This record gives sequence, structure tokens and C-alpha cells, in this order.
Amino acid sequence: MSRKADYSAEEWDLLRAAPMMAGMLVVAASPSGPLGMMQESAAMGRMILEAAGSGKTRLLKELAEDMKTSMSIPKAPPGASPKAVQDAATEILRRTSELLEKKATPEEAAELKPWLGTIAQQTAEAAKEGGFLGFGGTLVSEEEKAAIARVNSTLGLAA
Repeated sequence: MSRKADYSAEEWDLLRAAPMMAGMLVVAASPSGPLGMMQESAAMGRMILEAAGSGKTRLLKELAEDMKTSMSIPKAPPGASPKAVQDAATEILRRTSELLEKKATPEEAAELKPWLGTIAQQTAEAAKEGGFLGFGGTLVSEEEKAAIARVNSTLGLAA
């Protein structure tokens, strides 16, 4: 089993960024307005807090505990397009997947990768898309479904 000490500072920062990037890829796919963004951000945070207590591997527990103490939602640079945000998030997830394949045990990778996919799914389901004042709209838009598929594909997860 690996732990934080087995990763360089740069590698650990990459692992710390991955959960937020999984969620941000979905958020950028179909912006939900200020209230929706708060709900989606809260969903990401809940998944991290839950993993600290329910993670099976030491790596996920240490990662979630570390993020719990200093979690922040990254902000896109001013003027960054949603596509640029998605592309950057995808690159971070690709690098994370490679790192897990290289350094984590198969059990750790098998826990962390689906966890990242679940963060994307939970983020998408946190706020309805479209509608008015909570009426109508869809739970997960087509753009969000495509973003979830992109997260899963990048991580090498089955659709």
C-alpha cells in the first residue's frame, strides 16, 4: 500500500487536484449559474469528506484527509473558455491516471479512479440544468453526460 510519503510533492499535488478537476470538467460543460455552481461545488466537497471516512485504501484516506484540511475550488483564469477549462482538467486527469498506474497498487487505482468518476457524476446530479426556479429542466444535461464520459474515458473506466 502506498501513502503520501511515497509521492513527490508534485505528484501529491496532482493527486490533490484530480478530484476537483473531475468536477470542474462537468461544471465547465454546462454552467448552472451561481446557485448551481454552489450546489455542484458542495457535491464535490461532500465526496471528498465522505472518502476520508469510508475509503478502503490508505492512499484514498490520506488524500481525502489532506484535502479536508485545505480544500479549495480552483478558479479558471480570467477569459478562459469552458473548452480550455475542460482540456486542462482532462490533462490533469490523464496525468493522474498514468501516475496511479505507475505508483499506486492495483487496489488503490481501482478505488481512486472510480471515485473520481463518481465525483463527476455527483457533480452533474447536484443541480438541474435548464428550467426556471427549480421547475422543469433536466437532472443531467447532454453536455454533462459527455463530460462524465470524458472523465471515465480519460481514467480508463468502462462507460
